[in-house]
Amino acid sequence: MKKEILFLLILQFLVLSCKSRQEQHIVADLNNVKVVSVASSQESLPVHAAGVIMPEEEIKLSFKTGGIVEHILVKEGDRVKKGTLLASLNLSEISSQAELARNAYEKALRDYTRVRNLYADSVATLEQLQNATTALNMAKSNLDIANFNLERSKIVAPADGIILKQLVRENELVAAGYPVFLFGLSGKMWKVTAGLADRDIIRVRQGDSAVVMPDAWPGVRLPGIVEKTGELAGPLTGTFDVEIRFSDGGYRLAAGFIAGVDIFPSVSKNTVYVPAGSVVDADGNTGYIFALTDSSTVKKIKVVITGIRGSEIAVENLPGDVTLVVSEGAAYLKDGMKVNVLN
Repeated sequence: MKKEILFLLILQFLVLSCKSRQEQHIVADLNNVKVVSVASSQESLPVHAAGVIMPEEEIKLSFKTGGIVEHILVKEGDRVKKGTLLASLNLSEISSQAELARNAYEKALRDYTRVRNLYADSVATLEQLQNATTALNMAKSNLDIANFNLERSKIVAPADGIILKQLVRENELVAAGYPVFLFGLSGKMWKVTAGLADRDIIRVRQGDSAVVMPDAWPGVRLPGIVEKTGELAGPLTGTFDVEIRFSDGGYRLAAGFIAGVDIFPSVSKNTVYVPAGSVVDADGNTGYIFALTDSSTVKKIKVVITGIRGSEIAVENLPGDVTLVVSEGAAYLKDGMKVNVLN
């Protein structure tokens, strides 16, 4: 019995000793790291965004006068030629007003002719002739206004383009000047409106170069330029709109296409790149890296992530005295830990 107990004690000691050596070996492996040198350069990191493709110029088309919409001859998405009739009002009231103005003008013209003849015969006075002339001019002006309103009681396409939005329907009563269509001019030039966060909008300037990548054409990169930058954040998104103008490059585009955008700010800044494996505990645009000190220990430093380039990450807030950072094995380290540099 005593021999069996002694054997069990010896066996337990051997197991614990072996386990201890395994743990020491694992800890030694965890302390093995590789490092890379830190180098900075003056670069302009691209700003990535996404937006919607729209025609370069948009026009709100409306009636000159108010009335009841009688005909809508197009629908959203239709491409139309210049001069195409798009919509018209019910002309019953407007035509009657034009007819009243025409009758008033004809009466004024007859009165003027009669007074002029009487004046020539010294029967009418100069004042009567002047009054008749004034009445004729007023009637002529009213007739011109009525004819103009009658002519503008229909909407025609001002140029070749596309119906982006239809805002009213037939038989609706619309006020004068109320938009009926949102009309986009056709052409080779288009625009993308993308929303940027506040940390990105401060880097973008009007005139910066850009590349537009339509989702409908994978792999296609169309060069563009920043046309406008927003100065007021959107109330719903909290982002700032940036408008990029570009050419279709011969590819068929349509209003509403989604596209990715790369904007290249003209303002450069000091940028430090580290391997992706160097950054640990990343949260949003912040993370941590381990810098190697002279005593072969590591120091944990918080950095700001500003961009990605392939397998490298651009960071800021790295102290100037840091020359080496851990590139492999950072996930197992703690601040102040002794390490064994393999490379």
